[in-house]
Amino acid sequence: MPTPHINLELGKLMATVEALQKQLVDLKKDMLGLNNQITKVYTELLNFMGTVQTKSACTLLHDQLAKTYIQRSEIAPLKALVSTISITTATAICVAILNLILK
Repeated sequence: MPTPHINLELGKLMATVEALQKQLVDLKKDMLGLNNQITKVYTELLNFMGTVQTKSACTLLHDQLAKTYIQRSEIAPLKALVSTISITTATAICVAILNLILK
């Protein structure tokens, strides 16, 4: 009589193993689906960050150019004044040297 009892227990064990294998296959399918979704989200995030970074870089570059342009336009009158003074001084020195040479 012990043989039928062992066969019955083996049958139960095999049914349990088969159920666990089915659950494992289902779990593997779910994990692959989740992996695909995470990959899609990651790709979208990278694209978004690329767009944001590009816009941020453009904004920073625009701000830097604006600051440079403002500084140059603020310095322009001073530069013109210094240039005029330099040219006048150089001309006066040249005239003085020519007067010394010709006298």
